Order: sequence, then C-alpha cells, then structure tokens
Amino acid sequence: MEHSMSGGVIKKYASRTLIRVDFGGEKKWFFCDLPVFEGDKAKEISAKGERAGVVEKVEVFTSDSSPVPFARLTEISSIEF
Repeated sequence: MEHSMSGGVIKKYASRTLIRVDFGGEKKWFFCDLPVFEGDKAKEISAKGERAGVVEKVEVFTSDSSPVPFARLTEISSIEF
C-alpha cells in the first residue's frame, strides 16, 4: 500500500503474514512465510527448547497495523498439517 502526495511517494508499507499461536494458554505472534491455516500445529524452537501450539489466527499486517512491533517478532520454526 502506498500513500502519495503531489505525485511523490511518502511511504510504502511492507506487509507480512503473521500467525497467533496458542501454546496451552500462552498466545504469541510470529512471522510465517510458510503455507498455514488456522488449526494447524506450529513449532517454535528457542533457547528454552522446542514447543508446539495451535495456530489460532492468520492475518496479513503492515508494520503500522501489526498487533506486535515487527522488531519483536520472530519466524515460526515449522508448520504441521
């Protein structure tokens, strides 16, 4: 999406697919460039280890509309169908 004024581009917003995963009551947002649907199982691998959760929501956001700042998000490790 671009906003323009007097023929010039002010800012171009990058959009990303985000998923919200429920890890047994703890909900967390991730970037996801993999094919994914609500109800799929998603795996997160972090310094704390590996855990799986259920994808609750799949949405495309721009950096200014994201529920979590893009800088704080990480990629989901894998999706299981």
